[in-house]
Amino acid sequence: MSDENGLVLVTGANGFLGSHLVEALLARGYRVRCMVRRSSDRAYIQHLSVEWAYADLAEGQGLQEACLDAWAVFHCAALTRAPDRDTFMRANAQGTEALAQTCVGINPRLHRFIYVSSLAACGPSPGEDQAHHEDCKAKPVTWYGESKLAAEQALLDMRDRLPLTIVRPAPVFGPRDRDFFAYFDLVNRGLNLQLGREERYISLIYVHDLVRLLILALEREEALGQSYFGSNAAHTHTELSAAIAQALGKRPLQITLPLAVLTPIAWWSVVQNRVIGRPALLNDQRVRDLRQRYWLCSADKARTALGFLPQYDLQGAVQETADWYREEGWL
Repeated sequence: MSDENGLVLVTGANGFLGSHLVEALLARGYRVRCMVRRSSDRAYIQHLSVEWAYADLAEGQGLQEACLDAWAVFHCAALTRAPDRDTFMRANAQGTEALAQTCVGINPRLHRFIYVSSLAACGPSPGEDQAHHEDCKAKPVTWYGESKLAAEQALLDMRDRLPLTIVRPAPVFGPRDRDFFAYFDLVNRGLNLQLGREERYISLIYVHDLVRLLILALEREEALGQSYFGSNAAHTHTELSAAIAQALGKRPLQITLPLAVLTPIAWWSVVQNRVIGRPALLNDQRVRDLRQRYWLCSADKARTALGFLPQYDLQGAVQETADWYREEGWL
């Protein structure tokens, strides 16, 4: 149940996760303020009955106006691609700290500050039967992961005055997502690319299941001061590819790429993207991610403490995502 006067601020509200979260919050009766940049594409949320706040985390502009009178905050905004570590830190770590400082400074009755972190902040897991739990030692392997971990630590340093809950999702997919779309697009074109000869394992979470977990983190008192991993069941890359192929009705040709080819491909991708002035999707940081065999985490704590139970299995979630891509003309 929502607080009858609760105004919920959502950062990154126009994005993949943020737009789904805004819709769910409105459906539960919350008033929602969407924090976006003035240049943001608001196609998914522009028709919704929300308040607008224009701010920039990296520059610290507009934060007071965005946070004013907020009953709760979902901090979903994050930089996932950047040319260097300093840019990641400025946006994801320093920007998060500035947002939290502003919130507690002007909202003494703030109910909850929910930080959407990432499995990347913890890093890859040691093995197939060693999924990360909340008390595992964090060892991020990328600048992005380091910046998310630094943001977590900055917030934890404020926990005596910040009503904090941290949610670390596994990789998230679903309608509106552009990162996993690359996998769907390849399979749709008849290709199933596998990296290396050894099987790879990954925890995933469907966007609608993650939204349910985030709302539990807001509404359950037990969540105050806690951290949770968010994931569905773990799967191999082979299982994910098979689910996508089934959803699209394809029989793709499997091609195994040696891990050694990732570095030259990434180098060429960076060179090409410098010409057009944007960060490359495949770069040395992404290569570090892809080289890991195990990206696994357990949602046992969220299930036990909050009653979180994912409602989608892999095939159902992949099918719903594929159907959306087709309906929107992406495939």
